[in-house]
Amino acid sequence: MSSFPQILAASWIALLTPVACGQEFEVASVKPADKRDRDTMATIPGMAEMLGFDGGPGTNDPGRIHYHGVSLKMLLARAYKMRPGQISGPGWLGSERYTIEATLPPGTTANQLRLMLQKLLTERFQISLHRESKDTAVYRLKVAKNGPKLKPAEELPHYDNEEQQQEAVRKKVLENMARMKARREENTRLGIPTPSRSFGLARATTERFAEVLSTHLDRSVKDMTQLEGEYSFNLEWTPDSGMRDADSGLSIFIAIQEQLGLKLEAGNEPIEMLVIDKVEKTPVSN
Repeated sequence: MSSFPQILAASWIALLTPVACGQEFEVASVKPADKRDRDTMATIPGMAEMLGFDGGPGTNDPGRIHYHGVSLKMLLARAYKMRPGQISGPGWLGSERYTIEATLPPGTTANQLRLMLQKLLTERFQISLHRESKDTAVYRLKVAKNGPKLKPAEELPHYDNEEQQQEAVRKKVLENMARMKARREENTRLGIPTPSRSFGLARATTERFAEVLSTHLDRSVKDMTQLEGEYSFNLEWTPDSGMRDADSGLSIFIAIQEQLGLKLEAGNEPIEMLVIDKVEKTPVSN
């Protein structure tokens, strides 16, 4: 992420210990992830956040969580209800992977789970942190000159639980990867450049689209389209291409304009940040 220029306001909270929620994990194991617990799909931006978290309130296993192959930045984002781009600290926060197994007291709510997770991470990783509002480099998502080209939202299938939904997402991603691979091979044979990256949202607001888009870029994306309602988003592009040509393909910036009728503008906005002052890479033994 880009360095942050001027601090507009700072609210220092020594150690930022979570407010006691009256509950703790009955049993909790925190350890570095081994190779078997690192999902190969976690290398796809945005997928690890979706596929690495199992169990907890709202799932078919509410009394237990299994977070596998996830980074400490993902864990902090979930615990403090922030986007990963709002968390500032050592670079390894987003690269080192961990596994958490824990048993929850009966009746634990989603909000109580977040507080319990805050406390667990603080204790096991010896974390000191504070909140700041910083003037931060962002991309502003706006409507392009000729107007949006967004498709109506699709009807979503019904899922009995979160695990069933995750499995459906996994299957869809694999199907799309296979389709993209076949298309790339065919276009390579014909000498035609092919976008090598894509993602889709069947039913989402522009704010949600901006959040997902942030995981594919070097800075957060702020929705400033003023478009209401839900839409279907499909985006294909070639990473690291500054413009469209026979060699580089289609950059994400041009793809957003041509395929969605939206645009990204670089700028600075005040964003609440979670700044990690001190953290240990190896968690305290269980």
